[in-house]
Amino acid sequence: MDYGRSFQYMFKDKDWLVKIIIGGVFALLSVIVVGIPFVIGYMLEVVRNVIAGQDEPLPAWDNLGDKFVQGLLMLVVLLIVGIPIYLFACIQGVFSAIVSNSNSNALITLGGLIALLMSLLEFLYGLLMAVFMPALLLRFATTRRIGDTLKFGELWQIVKANFGQYILIIILVYIVQLVAGFGAIACVIGVFLTYFWAMLVQSHLYGQYYRNYVTHAGPLMPPAGYQPMPPAPPAAPL
Repeated sequence: MDYGRSFQYMFKDKDWLVKIIIGGVFALLSVIVVGIPFVIGYMLEVVRNVIAGQDEPLPAWDNLGDKFVQGLLMLVVLLIVGIPIYLFACIQGVFSAIVSNSNSNALITLGGLIALLMSLLEFLYGLLMAVFMPALLLRFATTRRIGDTLKFGELWQIVKANFGQYILIIILVYIVQLVAGFGAIACVIGVFLTYFWAMLVQSHLYGQYYRNYVTHAGPLMPPAGYQPMPPAPPAAPL
């Protein structure tokens, strides 16, 4: 893994400033939902390029229809995967309402315990989603199909290909997103530019992980354009 490259590869594109500004505009439009599919679709394209060993230049902001559709389908994946959280939240809300409007001590106790259990399940499932989020994005990026993306066996194969590196990447992405928030210090629009930059870093880290570990770990097929990484040079003698 070349972590340093993930933070600076985008600046090697001669048109990097224009592309990041356009990405920042779509990130700004994400506030009213409209831009979210475009940003995700662009992110998926970056991931595919990195897996194929072609992280330069950044993708052009063309074929917006395809980017929108791909991003929208990825949102559908996240919506499907998130159904249990919505279910837990609804059950928690129902029993919390029962507790608030009941005069029965037994019912209040039972309702409180069930609401607490639903809250715990919501937290644990949310944590599980956070762990599997990179795998979901990588799986959809390489298959472009919702059904194939939701196969747990293939998702687990991505996670376990190099579990230590996988968790490290999740932590790094979290830190990068925190750093991106400092864009607000410059001006309001600054946070959207740094947010988009963080998405580019995230996409490159995910693509590197898949390229370095997953494509060599089993039957998952690499995307079109994939070229094997050249062997590492032998270590210098001590």
